[in-house]
Amino acid sequence: MKKSLFLCVLLGALFLVGAEKEGRGALCLTFDDYAGTNWLKADALFKKYNAHVTFFIVGKLTPDKVETMKKLQSAGHSIGLHSVHHRNASPLPGKWDMKKYFEQEIKPQLDLCRKNGIEVCGFAYPNNRRNEVTDQELFKHFDYLRAGLGKARKNIFYGAKDLKDKMVLGGGGIGAYYKSDVKVLKNLLKKAADTNTMIVFFSHNIYPKAKHVHMPTEMLEELLKYAAELNMRVIGINEIKTLLLR
Repeated sequence: MKKSLFLCVLLGALFLVGAEKEGRGALCLTFDDYAGTNWLKADALFKKYNAHVTFFIVGKLTPDKVETMKKLQSAGHSIGLHSVHHRNASPLPGKWDMKKYFEQEIKPQLDLCRKNGIEVCGFAYPNNRRNEVTDQELFKHFDYLRAGLGKARKNIFYGAKDLKDKMVLGGGGIGAYYKSDVKVLKNLLKKAADTNTMIVFFSHNIYPKAKHVHMPTEMLEELLKYAAELNMRVIGINEIKTLLLR
């Protein structure tokens, strides 16, 4: 009897230790535009580290694109939209009507996604151009709107109290264009893990030694490996609502 009680206590303690190690923050990686072939190649790397990411698709959704989107979604990744022509949603006042923008830039993509059973709950602003008017209109159709940090360089860390059913996600860019330093990025991941918050980044294509606004494969693996060492979850935007940050 005493032995059984001891085992129960021991197992319970081990469970609590394991639970404590789980979910040390989350990394939300997003990729814009369209690089179907390279994104599919990168899925082996995502699988290696049990990582899910988000792909925001730009342009007309051809049959080939739709099939790629389905494959990425089947692999556990989140699919979002990025407009048909990559036009800014918030140009000078009076120059653009958001209802017209939705009809021309988003609805054709959204209709095809629904027709093909592709779940979409997010939109990435082209060139990160947004304001409260664009947000209000697009929240009618999406739960999450991803933009950049802007001139204010707003916080990219999100705690449990910051997460909402409808929200704008500000992300930091990764790539040579953004002067990305892997040591700095890893320090940011550690901060997210230590504070049990979600951190958001964006990039574009993925390939070895990538330049400009794109993600080098080598950097991607280093970040995914480090996130795994920190016990961070790597999630797509469709998983944000199920994220339990303690």
